[in-house]
Amino acid sequence: MARGRSKQVLFMKLKQQKWKEAAIRLLPLWTLIFAILLPVLDVAAYWQEVLEYKSALTTLLRLAMLGGTAMLGFWLSDRKRYYWMLAAVLGGFGVLRSLALMQADYHFAGEDLRNLLFLFMLPVYTLSFCTFLRKNPRVQKALFQGFGVDFFLVTGVMLLSWATGTDPYTYTNKQLGIRGWFLQGNAPSAILSMLVPMAVGWALRRWPDKTLPVVTVTVIGEAALYFMATRLSSASILGVGFGIGLSLLLLVARKNRRQGLSILAVTMAWAMLLTHSPMAENQQSVDQAFSKNQEQFNLYAMMGYHGLTPERRDERLAMAYNLYVPGLISTFGPERTMEIYDRTTDTNVICSRRTMRLNFCRLLQEDSPESAKWFGMDITRMKVEGVDLNWATGNREYMTTSFDPENDFHAVYYLYGMVGLFLVLAFFAYFAGRGLWAMCRDFKTHFTPEFAAVACACCTDLAHCIFTSSTLRRLNTEAYLAMVLALLWWLSRKELSPKRMKIPTPQ
Repeated sequence: MARGRSKQVLFMKLKQQKWKEAAIRLLPLWTLIFAILLPVLDVAAYWQEVLEYKSALTTLLRLAMLGGTAMLGFWLSDRKRYYWMLAAVLGGFGVLRSLALMQADYHFAGEDLRNLLFLFMLPVYTLSFCTFLRKNPRVQKALFQGFGVDFFLVTGVMLLSWATGTDPYTYTNKQLGIRGWFLQGNAPSAILSMLVPMAVGWALRRWPDKTLPVVTVTVIGEAALYFMATRLSSASILGVGFGIGLSLLLLVARKNRRQGLSILAVTMAWAMLLTHSPMAENQQSVDQAFSKNQEQFNLYAMMGYHGLTPERRDERLAMAYNLYVPGLISTFGPERTMEIYDRTTDTNVICSRRTMRLNFCRLLQEDSPESAKWFGMDITRMKVEGVDLNWATGNREYMTTSFDPENDFHAVYYLYGMVGLFLVLAFFAYFAGRGLWAMCRDFKTHFTPEFAAVACACCTDLAHCIFTSSTLRRLNTEAYLAMVLALLWWLSRKELSPKRMKIPTPQ
């Protein structure tokens, strides 16, 4: 009886091992499909909104992709302790934050819980792709291929939307920039800024001895960044072009130097056009709007200013502030609002939405328990209902205004406190430190064209994290970032040999 049971257990183990081996062989295909689905789902989400089709289908598909990727990584991993450690850290933080919210008489609401889960997905995605790379090194090639396909899909959609007259524009109210069939926000800019260097890296890997294909990909990519027309996409032209171009010049091979000089020449050509770009035109429009706002502000606050009593001056100043930041005035009162702005009369500061949101969160944190500084505040507290200035139309309307910070790292601090910010920064610091240490340890081995492309993609997305809210709480953007970070981890591993381009077959 015991012998029969042991045979059955052995048979089950052998069967499970066969299934694992089959799954490992299919990992490159799954990775490629996963990458290609990302822009397809983005386009589907856009048309779903345009056609007013009420469905959470695209979000559910993304969550299914996450769940499938995480379970597959956990099942195949020989080092499951890392998954358990990550679950313990994320779960522990979730419990502590929940207790902090309860102290402020708040509980996890649907939107707040969704934001937290979306933030958790970045390390889960990254760990899973690291497992895929460890189990089957051919995943590296599949990732580069996936980024190459995504690059042509995204740029093709941008071109098609422009050609058919259905492009929604990057700045809809000014009809500037080409966004393609992607939802409004900074996410398309962040995604494209990662795709361009990765596509150049894919071209360098695909045609290591040729310059024309690499230059073609660079021209298309930097053109897409140029016409996307955000300040960060325009800055990415310089970051990607000079970053990869100069990196290639540092390499010994003559072919890399030809490629590097070509990339630099293309980048300098686009850089000279930036002063006449849609981005520059948008900035001129913004400056003109600020100038008009300053005139209106002065009309309310400064007329006869020197002949007024201090109390009357404050009343006039509060009336002027109420033109542009009524949400802060109605929530915290005129005195605290003017204090947080240091009573400035510069409308470049007062009319800045980024500054407005940060000032709101600072004041909200002051009114919260001490635990809010460590574990953050509920996102629903950052929404104010009432008459406010609609920045899209320039009219005052009854509306719900969100003061959720525009900058990713600021948002992490105010939503998840110093502990949450420390965990996010430690996560990024691990990959950055690993890459830098790999170059210091063995520069010739690790500093390759692919490594330079991956590092460039990390830097451009980090810039978006610092200056906009486009990555850390968005399912589509963080999926791209997770793949980039996994590649950085793989290319900087200790056991990397000089023959790394020759990919071994998994056992």
